[in-house]
Amino acid sequence: MKRLGKNLLLMALLLAVLVLAACGGDELQPNVRPEVTPDLLSYEPQSSVTVYFPAADSDVLVPLSYGINSSRDTIWIALEKLLAGPADSFCRSALPLGVKLKDLYYDDGVVHISLKGDAPLSLDDVNLEAFYATVNDELLEQDDTTAAILLSYNDQMLFDEPYAFQYLNDYSDGQGGSYVYYTDSQAMYLVPLTLPVNRADYAADDDGLFAYLEALVAAWASPPPEESGLYAAVPAGMTAKAGLLSLHTEEDGAFTVDFSAGLLNIGGSSQERLLVNSLLATLINVDEVNRLYFRIDGKTVDMLPHGTDLSGGLPVEHDDFNFNQVGSLAGQ
Repeated sequence: MKRLGKNLLLMALLLAVLVLAACGGDELQPNVRPEVTPDLLSYEPQSSVTVYFPAADSDVLVPLSYGINSSRDTIWIALEKLLAGPADSFCRSALPLGVKLKDLYYDDGVVHISLKGDAPLSLDDVNLEAFYATVNDELLEQDDTTAAILLSYNDQMLFDEPYAFQYLNDYSDGQGGSYVYYTDSQAMYLVPLTLPVNRADYAADDDGLFAYLEALVAAWASPPPEESGLYAAVPAGMTAKAGLLSLHTEEDGAFTVDFSAGLLNIGGSSQERLLVNSLLATLINVDEVNRLYFRIDGKTVDMLPHGTDLSGGLPVEHDDFNFNQVGSLAGQ
């Protein structure tokens, strides 16, 4: 009995070691479905995904950033987040709740999304723009490519031709341009609009860059198109002409925006954060700008009224700027 007890104890210890080793190995492996096609995997494990939901009271798409466990299977995870619905009432679902993701694969330039569920589902129930934007945000993150999408439900195609659009939240009359970031009607989230401020319309020299930045920031400080349902993040009463006195660029990528004194009347910390982040987001695609400085009536500002530290300038994070964060862990 004693020998049997010792043998059982040794076996239990060995089993525990094997289980712990297996668990440790799992933590090092990406969260990848075995059947996923390599075309839909990110090259490196990612810790966040961006999911697009329709705004609560308009047709624009709102990008929400979810923190996830490190994974290369980001498109699958992002689509599951999309199917689960938004984290709050500031956005709407892209389709009725209860629909699940059955399969996902890439073929000949098209991402095929297979859905399943118990209730009837028609194309009118689905916001295709949200699906396309969510898939292609991850594809662009991987290797700067895009792909059309096809959706099926319970093995029946919802439409026949691959779906794609050219510009997100397009208010450029189909001409393209730049993303300019505003806030939703509840001042909760930042939302990009494509506006006709096109870098290609300006000279490639420093003067052209200055003119482009001036137009971009003027658009950011102006009210967005009324039909978008969005609002500028600058304090009430400030306009492009009255609020932005001058702009300056330097060889090291520093960029200064000179505001009128109305900036001192900003309403609170939330509005202050939206103002700063919306301007930073508007600048992330301008590679020449690496750091943002604020002035008020020509004087450099090191601190905004509600505590935003501007000393040394704010970095413009071209690749890693995550806003509209709604969760720090997978499943939140």
